Amino acid sequence: MTREETASPVPPARPSSRIVFLDVARGVAVVAMLAANLINVFMPERPYWLGHNLGDELLPLDLPAPLFQFLVGVSLVLFLTRRSRGGDQTAARWLAARRFALLIALGVLLDAVWMWQFEIRWGVLQTLGLGGLFATALADASDGVILATAAVILALHYGPGNNQVHRSALDCLPFVPLTLLGYVVGRPLATEAPSANAARAAVQQRAAIAAVVCIALALALRAGGISFNKVTGSGSFVAFAAAASAAFVAVLAAAEQRGWTLWPPLAVLGAHALTAWVLQYVLVYYPIELLAYGTPALPEASGVLVVSVVVVALSAATLALAKRGIRIPL
Repeated sequence: MTREETASPVPPARPSSRIVFLDVARGVAVVAMLAANLINVFMPERPYWLGHNLGDELLPLDLPAPLFQFLVGVSLVLFLTRRSRGGDQTAARWLAARRFALLIALGVLLDAVWMWQFEIRWGVLQTLGLGGLFATALADASDGVILATAAVILALHYGPGNNQVHRSALDCLPFVPLTLLGYVVGRPLATEAPSANAARAAVQQRAAIAAVVCIALALALRAGGISFNKVTGSGSFVAFAAAASAAFVAVLAAAEQRGWTLWPPLAVLGAHALTAWVLQYVLVYYPIELLAYGTPALPEASGVLVVSVVVVALSAATLALAKRGIRIPL
């Protein structure tokens, strides 16, 4: 999904060449996304602060999915750089486009099987894939052109008239600016040695600037009457989520640059995030859907416990598969 070492004729980069702070950011995002989804599955009655997708609200669990959308753009820089070192940039872009198209197809398949409705349904993976396709199409454009495109999309979907983001390919466009901004922030990594401190420092600087600009925009839009709404991808929410995502990346980049040790299992989980996401369907959603008793409705305390256990179990299963070299090859 957002892992740099995807299947290709080019040998994958050595583990030492991975950008650890990006893997950790993805790990945090996917764990939080799993928790948010499973809370909805197991806890219809839940504490307010554990909710997400509640309309004109802004809650912590509204932010992990936009963070992942942002990281798709950052990771695309690395993907295209490593696949075009032979000089064939066009082939690298086609490979990236194929990768994102397959991600959309996988999301359609997973959601169709879950709902037992064999039709094109839109969801998280599909939205991530579409953002990646946009960023790939603009990969050779200047920062100004990419940011202007993001601004136009944001202006056209600032709030009134927006539909649910996960309703269709058109309605998910409000989230595309997150991927485009992530691509611009990650561009310093397009070097021969992206692990160098200079590249990380440049990413940190760009992310910090993006965070400041986006939080100012978010507050201005909110003051102008545009509510924070993740469900519809309002302009104020997208700008706020972009600010939070950029700030988080800046903090992790600074931590790694200063030699802080980031938790290795979380980095491995982030590098295999798509596997964790698919296991969620295979081990949780599908079995629950097949049960005659329907979705469980657990009380608050036991619900939090069950969600925690399931998230840990999914993470452990992903790490065990990663140790054996098993992953979703996208």
